[in-house]
Amino acid sequence: MSFSSDTKEALLEELPAKLCCKKSLLMGFLTYSSIFSREKIKYITEIKPAADAVLSLLSDIYGIKGNLYVSEKKTSREDNEKTGAVNSYKITVSDRREIMKMGADFKKDSLSLYRVNKNIFNDRCGKCGSYFLRGAFIASGTVSRPDSSFHLELSTPYKNLASDTKELCEETGIYPKITVRGSNNVIYLKKCDDIADFLAYIGATTAGFDYINEAIIRENRGLANRATNCDTANIKKTVNAANEVMTAIQYIYDNGVADKLPEDLQKTAELRLSNPQASLSELAGMTNPKITKSGLNHRLKKIIEIYEKIKRGKTD
Repeated sequence: MSFSSDTKEALLEELPAKLCCKKSLLMGFLTYSSIFSREKIKYITEIKPAADAVLSLLSDIYGIKGNLYVSEKKTSREDNEKTGAVNSYKITVSDRREIMKMGADFKKDSLSLYRVNKNIFNDRCGKCGSYFLRGAFIASGTVSRPDSSFHLELSTPYKNLASDTKELCEETGIYPKITVRGSNNVIYLKKCDDIADFLAYIGATTAGFDYINEAIIRENRGLANRATNCDTANIKKTVNAANEVMTAIQYIYDNGVADKLPEDLQKTAELRLSNPQASLSELAGMTNPKITKSGLNHRLKKIIEIYEKIKRGKTD
């Protein structure tokens, strides 16, 4: 199964106990279903627990009996026998009188039921919004595996529903964006923290932790890469500096002016020439009398300055 399917099934393991939350969950399912009107309801899903939940909620809350149709896709075996693999579950309610049992909870001032219906939310509960989004996500949402990419979305053909859903998310501190893809309005999140927050808000805590863990893994990997890049840059810097010193010393010797250097610089130049692969720390340990790494570096810079003056003098 996919990460999305696993997440949805986890969200369906237990239905809410409070009536307001049950209504909110069902409204999330239906508002994001194929058809939700005063004449007909049609909800299609590939997840059996989602179909069971919709049937159960319709019956428990409103006394509505939905019709369940199971669609199978046939797979041929070598012996030509057919084995049925469930492709989808379709729930329909076509009796207007049945649907109107929900009438008290419909928005009376709206011609369309494809809106976030806050009339059913109980302000004293505080969880109704999360259950609505849970139902919406199960009905039309997808979330990618965190180790592949960061992406979560809900899709609807209805612009007002997309705007309402975005607003509902923003009320909880989650800020999705909306884009149009074909005939659908897509509410989406692409930041790991935002996706983790959304999943936690709708009750998908395990999936949310998967995103948080992946963020930590990527951050640690990024730190390791930055450290490696920093080490590589330092090595290049050290090699370039050593080459510059070796070039300066060789130039001074080739032009017969090495014996004109101060005694301490002559010893430093001889030490560097004799040990071209040694680090500054190693060279400092070879000096006699001993000098610090900083002191040795200062002498090498002096040698480079003298080299540059000699070179400029010849050029002039």
